[in-house]
Amino acid sequence: MNDTSARHDGRHDFDFLHGRWQVHNERLSQRLAGSDDWEIFPAQQTCEPVLGGLGNVDAFLSDWNRPGAHDTFQGMTLRLFNIEQRQWSIWWAGNHDGVLEPPVSGGFERDNGALRGVFSGELEHDGRPVMARFVWSDISANTAHWHQEFSADGGNSWETNWHMWMRRSDEHGRLLHEDAVIELRQYRMQPGRRDDLIELFENEFIESQEAVGMHVIGQFRDLDHEDRYTWVRGFPNQALRAASLSAFYFGPTWKRHRDAANATLLDNDDVLMLKPAWPGAEFPAAARAREPRGSRALPDAVVTIGICALNAPAQDGFADLFRQRFAPLLSEHGARLHGVYVTDASPNGFARLPVREGESVLVWFAGHADADGIARVQADPRWRALLADALLGDLKQAPQWLRLSPTARSELRG
Repeated sequence: MNDTSARHDGRHDFDFLHGRWQVHNERLSQRLAGSDDWEIFPAQQTCEPVLGGLGNVDAFLSDWNRPGAHDTFQGMTLRLFNIEQRQWSIWWAGNHDGVLEPPVSGGFERDNGALRGVFSGELEHDGRPVMARFVWSDISANTAHWHQEFSADGGNSWETNWHMWMRRSDEHGRLLHEDAVIELRQYRMQPGRRDDLIELFENEFIESQEAVGMHVIGQFRDLDHEDRYTWVRGFPNQALRAASLSAFYFGPTWKRHRDAANATLLDNDDVLMLKPAWPGAEFPAAARAREPRGSRALPDAVVTIGICALNAPAQDGFADLFRQRFAPLLSEHGARLHGVYVTDASPNGFARLPVREGESVLVWFAGHADADGIARVQADPRWRALLADALLGDLKQAPQWLRLSPTARSELRG
């Protein structure tokens, strides 16, 4: 087989899995028993190629200790590609018995452009044979999702009993992100309830969202409106946005805390869906270290968000103008530009959470040493002249500025 054929016969389909991962597990405590009790636990996984890329081996390690067990949870997986059959076989073993289970076999196909792998076989559960499926989906450079299904009736019905949401990490254990799609979310709060939501969010909704594929970029108190809570989250692409939102909002963490969260809100529908204004305009891929749960210290710096409402044909042209003329002035006055985004007009793939539609905007995110950074920019005659020219064509109105104080656990801190 020549090199070109080898590249396309399926032997490289698991290459995405090589490296370090943080794994969020949700596993049914009882299988094929009608249970809805999910065990939730974290793990670390490393995967390395073997046999020149015809296979790989991963090590799965968790400090989680299942009730009644005496050891922490360890597992390993061996995957091998059969060149003649052009399919993968997968074997799993855990430290509960040290036995390599029978394999499941299959391969990957493209599903609406996305890579999806299905692997089937026969395993044993509680001393009886069951049909089993491993399904890989939601694959990007830094994310993947695996789930396991069993059938005890010959494939007429299937029960999902284990999910693994995987997030790639660097050598320091920090998650790597792709913020090709972001949401800018502005909430109006019930009087006096903003800090209640912030405390719940900081404790329960950061790691749980990131575990299923999102990036919680920043959370903020609006310095000019005591009833406003603003936050930003990112996604690798539109398909993974829909998948990760579904995983979170139909998952156990949101189910447990949604009533408490919703009780603090008056309105949560002010949402802009955005994409990078140009290549490289997105937030950095490597996240900064986030403060741990329980942190209370607030940063001194201020984050500003500028929202420019555009006449629809102006989006691309104004992005170039902003990059060449407006951005240098922001930097000259001490602003640290973190990201610049424009409207993503893609269909909303998760209709349960509405977004603002029919608008064209450019949004920039910047850090300032103090709350007066905006005033210094606005006072510059060069800024005012640029703005006046833009208002004659590209801009519908003067930019809306948000002055924001990052919360204790906000990743974006100024």
